[in-house]
Amino acid sequence: MKKITLLFIAVVLLSCAGTYNQASHTSSKVYIGMPIKDFKALTKRKSKLEAMESGYTVYRMNDYDAWSGFKTDTKFFYFDSDGKLYKVDGGEFKQQRYQIEVIDN
Repeated sequence: MKKITLLFIAVVLLSCAGTYNQASHTSSKVYIGMPIKDFKALTKRKSKLEAMESGYTVYRMNDYDAWSGFKTDTKFFYFDSDGKLYKVDGGEFKQQRYQIEVIDN
């Protein structure tokens, strides 16, 4: 009876870790040129719309630690205006830099 109880507890604890489709797992399944429709079918509701501007759409997925539940990593999936995946990264956004010239008269 103890063995059955321990086996049941082990199955319950280990099965929870495998049910979440992590972003690192998803990033190995996607490919450049993948349509948004196929991406959404693959990720189901795990991806969140991060930005939608004219010319591109960005989805975000997070990796979570299976035991603690803390966020460990983030992946961003970039789609062009045709709805095709063109880039996957960890969100290294480059700030736009503006140069202001002050003219004294």
